[in-house]
Amino acid sequence: MSIAAALPRPRVRANKRRIVPAGRLALGIAFLVAWQLGTNALGVEWLPGPVDTVVRIWDMTLSGQLEYNTVITFWEAAVGMALGGAAGALFPFILRLSPRLMAALDPFISAAFGMPKLALAPLFILWFGIGIPAKIIFVASIVFFLMFYYGLAGIMSIDPKLVSMLRVAGASEWFISREIVWNTTKPFLFAGLKIALPRALSGAVVGEFIAADAGLGWYIENALNQNDTTGVIAGAVIVTVLVIAVNAALKRVQTRSLSWRPMSRDMTM
Repeated sequence: MSIAAALPRPRVRANKRRIVPAGRLALGIAFLVAWQLGTNALGVEWLPGPVDTVVRIWDMTLSGQLEYNTVITFWEAAVGMALGGAAGALFPFILRLSPRLMAALDPFISAAFGMPKLALAPLFILWFGIGIPAKIIFVASIVFFLMFYYGLAGIMSIDPKLVSMLRVAGASEWFISREIVWNTTKPFLFAGLKIALPRALSGAVVGEFIAADAGLGWYIENALNQNDTTGVIAGAVIVTVLVIAVNAALKRVQTRSLSWRPMSRDMTM
């Protein structure tokens, strides 16, 4: 068999690329159908249907509530992610320079990671009030450890023999950090971001559940207190759409940033 015959044909590749979007569309339709069937079985008071939810989101858009509350929640999540995520990603690089310091801090970092952040949320509210700063710090405390442990896993995966060989060859510490440590750790950091970004949004919403005067979490909590199940579902749908949009943007950045790594085409769809 010739090499040309063994290669996949363009039409076959195009068909494979259509399978994933078609599968996603089918799953989406199946979910909406199941949702409507659940509404028919339980009643609108218990589970509002997709049409009622879309109408409520449209009403929120017209009144300005959607934009106002979404911007506040997104700002809390973005700033908390930037502060906590950057610190968590940078800390393993600092500890790498001192293995003894890393070993000394390990039990304390593990203890801090295991501490339930939700239990500390009331303290954040007490210290920083019910405004945006308390939610930012709450989000930062969540994403810091996620990014730290993913970054640490990337650094620990580096072959020490390779680093030793580069040092013997005369490579500077800056060159090793930039070319070896950073490039090896980058895929791990992107994996951490895929988990930390949704956690940042959910952390902001949870912080607003506890005490807030604006935001999507506040809107959901306020609707729950008024037995407005449509408002609760609408708020949850908006948060879900935000998570999907953020993940899609992250996937584009990851594809461009890691374009030098050989990856399956199916994995990048």
